[in-house]
Parts: sequence; structure tokens; C-alpha cells
Amino acid sequence: MTGRLGHNGGPALEGPAETRSGQCKHCRHWKAPSAGEQSAYEAFRIGLSRRRVRRPTGACDRVLVGNNPRLSFSATVGEFGCRNFEATPPAPM
Repeated sequence: MTGRLGHNGGPALEGPAETRSGQCKHCRHWKAPSAGEQSAYEAFRIGLSRRRVRRPTGACDRVLVGNNPRLSFSATVGEFGCRNFEATPPAPM
């Protein structure tokens, strides 16, 4: 028994808020693909559409890859991560 009333052994509620990984989809520099591209790909992925759709890619003009110190432009998917990650600010409530 933990000695605290009402505690059911779950994780502590005082833990850190959402921790975002360093992926492009959470970065302030990334421009996401259009909603139409994303919904068409999702329909293809789960089998609702037989039309082949390429994986949607966004764009970033501040990608740092490898040991090159210069920023470059690149088309990236949301799960890609670079060394220039800056988290997007949380949406206003």
C-alpha cells in the first residue's frame, strides 16, 4: 500500500506534460502537406481506395542534415527529424 488515499498505483499526475519528439511534424519550421493529400493517402493506406497514392510530404527550408552547418530546403515526411528542430508552440486554449 502506498499510504496515499485514492492512489490506484497508476503513473504520477505531476509528471511532465506532453513531450514531443524531434520529428518534423512537431517542428515550427515544417510546412505540412495539404489536407487533401493526407486524407487520400490515409484512405489508400487502410484499403478504402485502390488508387495508388504517394506518401504525403511537407517542406522545410531550414533542414540541417549530417555535419553540414548550412541550412537547406528539403521535402520531408512528418516522421523525419533534423538537427534544427524547434517545437511548435502549443495551440491557444
